[in-house]
Amino acid sequence: MTDDSRFDDIYLRLNELTEDVANLKIQAGTIGTSQVAIARTLSLATGLASDMREVKADIREMKSEIRNLNAGLEEVLRLLRAGGSQT
Repeated sequence: MTDDSRFDDIYLRLNELTEDVANLKIQAGTIGTSQVAIARTLSLATGLASDMREVKADIREMKSEIRNLNAGLEEVLRLLRAGGSQT
């Protein structure tokens, strides 16, 4: 093998290694980006789950208040009917 062919072989291998390193950097960047995206998604999902628990608690409280109002209205109607039948 002549010196020129050795240099050509070395440059070829260096180019291949450079391409491999560039590909690895891209893959590592993609993986890192994916991990960040997953972490952000999980954080968002956790926050949304917490918000939904609060909303559900508010809805339960409203339902309870509506039931109490209904019971109060039923009592008012009963009293009105009872008072109306006495006259």
